[in-house]
Amino acid sequence: MLTNQVFMSKTVRLMERKHAAGHGGNCYDLMERAGAGLVRQLLSALPEPPLLVWIFAGKGNNGGDGYVAARLLKEHGIAYRLFAIGNPHPGTEADAACENFKRAGGVIEQQLPEPGAARPDTVIDALLGTGIDSAPRAPFDEWILFINSIHAFTAAVDVPSGLNADSGVVPGACVKAQLTVCMLALKPGLLTGQGVDYCGKVVLEDLDCKPETEMNSLLQEAGQRPMQQCCYEDIRDFLPLRRPSSHKGDAGKVLIVGGAKGFGGAAILCSMAALRSGAGLVKVALDPINIPALNAACPEIMSADFTDDEILEQALGWADCVAIGPGLGLSERSHQLVRRIASAKVPLICDADALNIMAQDEIEITGNEHVLTPHPGEAGRLLKCSATEINRDRLGSAWKLYQHCGGCVLLKGAGSVICDGQRLNIIREGSPAMASGGMGDVLTGIIAAYMAQGLPPEKALLAAACVHGRAGSLAGLAGLIGTAASDLLPHIRSLTNGKQIALS
Repeated sequence: MLTNQVFMSKTVRLMERKHAAGHGGNCYDLMERAGAGLVRQLLSALPEPPLLVWIFAGKGNNGGDGYVAARLLKEHGIAYRLFAIGNPHPGTEADAACENFKRAGGVIEQQLPEPGAARPDTVIDALLGTGIDSAPRAPFDEWILFINSIHAFTAAVDVPSGLNADSGVVPGACVKAQLTVCMLALKPGLLTGQGVDYCGKVVLEDLDCKPETEMNSLLQEAGQRPMQQCCYEDIRDFLPLRRPSSHKGDAGKVLIVGGAKGFGGAAILCSMAALRSGAGLVKVALDPINIPALNAACPEIMSADFTDDEILEQALGWADCVAIGPGLGLSERSHQLVRRIASAKVPLICDADALNIMAQDEIEITGNEHVLTPHPGEAGRLLKCSATEINRDRLGSAWKLYQHCGGCVLLKGAGSVICDGQRLNIIREGSPAMASGGMGDVLTGIIAAYMAQGLPPEKALLAAACVHGRAGSLAGLAGLIGTAASDLLPHIRSLTNGKQIALS
């Protein structure tokens, strides 16, 4: 269970205290397990044993893990040097680890290596742990910059030094690791925001502590809500299935409202993604100037004139699910469309300019089930703050968006965050190849198709985000730079068929 669960640092500290209470008030056995887990994961990640490892240790428990790891490397016959900032506080577990290291013949250096010293091929960062919420002060900042200057394979203990383990914010100097060995439980800051740029591969060492039965009480005691990570393999059972007797009317009818003059491509991409995600029938209500382009791009998709109120009403009555926003623009007609559709009695996805209009006009959705998919800028406009403030606390921002707007919320970005009012989910899919226009329009089309096929909003959102992110990674295999949103479409089709193929 802990492999998918994600916990704020405060909850992890409660886990540690409960463990210590059952072991005479001491957590040293956890430190031994952490050091052993670090060495095991490090050696597993490297193609061959390292020739020289430099360990950088701080004064706290993070440094204690480093002392244990150094002792074990010594026992493995691996050359090392250990550099420490000060001494652990007397009587602590870190102090015990330091003393055990020295008794085993370990040598501690308290200055950075001399210029010209033989450089290592591997570094262990055990300087700072999960308590960071501001920029590291001297001398830690100097040591962090030195670690980054070595350009060796770097493994971080629990969290790269300088990263806020709860928010993913990097307020100052931060170690850039290729491997982060997260101890006891996953922390959200490793999976979202700037954290994904600094953590490298994240692996969990649960230290043989699996407090599933105490989970709810721990979260309540810490005043925190449930969180979990989610990837494609976790949502395969959510994906729609086709019966042998299925026909197009069984597979859902999607209406997409957008595609203003000059922005037709966004609505077209959204509609094509809905089609490739299994929607039986797809219709786009758009500016009539864009209808020829839609017909040329994908003749299977129907069109409607979004300037005609009667046609729009007919389309709303026809649809099983409506997505509004891709290429909608900010014209007066766009404002009218959002106001009308916000009260429609049909499942609704709001994206892009629909969100901006909701923020400008303070429109509330009073219709049926709804989903919002803002990026940080749009989220900031909805919550009357800046995108920077949103990114400082992505988890908290997703929760605030839910409280403000209801429904289900997907806050886009690296490590997208989903809030359905019951729990927070962090999506462990995606690729920098997806940093190009139209990706959000494709995501909206996938969500709409899944909802039209009968998935409840929270499952549709999870499944769509994971399929979208995995499709982006697959498309990016041809090159991270130059990937277009339309490159995801064939992968979306195959991933949506994942469950169907597995059962056939």
